[in-house]
Amino acid sequence: MGVVENTYSFIFKNVLKAVNPIKKKIIKTECKVHKFINNQAVEILKNDKHKKAYNLVNKYINDINAGVVWADQDFKSSNHFYNPEINKGMYGCSNALLECRRYYSHAINMYKKGDIKKAMFYLGASCHLIQDLTVPQHVNINLLNEHRQYEQWVVRTYNEHENFKISNGGIYFNTIGEYVKLNVKTATDTYKRYHSIKDRNQRYYKITSIILTMAQKTTAGLFMKFYRDIKKIAPIKNNKKHRKYSLKIL
Repeated sequence: MGVVENTYSFIFKNVLKAVNPIKKKIIKTECKVHKFINNQAVEILKNDKHKKAYNLVNKYINDINAGVVWADQDFKSSNHFYNPEINKGMYGCSNALLECRRYYSHAINMYKKGDIKKAMFYLGASCHLIQDLTVPQHVNINLLNEHRQYEQWVVRTYNEHENFKISNGGIYFNTIGEYVKLNVKTATDTYKRYHSIKDRNQRYYKITSIILTMAQKTTAGLFMKFYRDIKKIAPIKNNKKHRKYSLKIL
């Protein structure tokens, strides 16, 4: 960031710190939809026959969900945006790609230290970022004027429509970047396809039927990636010869 952007970032973050205690009293962050996505992703792993990965994330789903909620607290959500054309998020803030990679690295490091619960917590936080990037407003900041309105609609309706949930067909990649690229493209393409529908409920319904299921598929994939990565870590704990092993996170 340049001097002006750094100055803006400093002022912006201090303003957020000042109002945060008030926000905590007024708004209770529940992240119901993010938890729903995680729970469906666990079901996808089960039905896709990834039994060992399913057993792991199902055992620690409460820790994963705690992480997915934490990722939205204390105004960390200002870092949950990413424009691939300029490789940045909101002005003066970090971006969803950087934060997702950072949380995922924390998850891996916690696992290396033997703290599985904390590892799953940070995995949940990284999932939050992957999920956010299916939402058009998180990819195109110019759409933020409709962001809150859309979020509230999804919170009200996500459990009312069967085609908002899937139980199989996860998408399995090797890197965080691949998940980000797919979800950003899905968000952009879906918005372009349906944004001209005048009826708001119909427009939101069409968009959500695509992006919410994509969030579930890619979250299942991130769960599976984590399982595969920690299986590669196992020899490091017991064999010093493998300490230079590098996971493919990016």
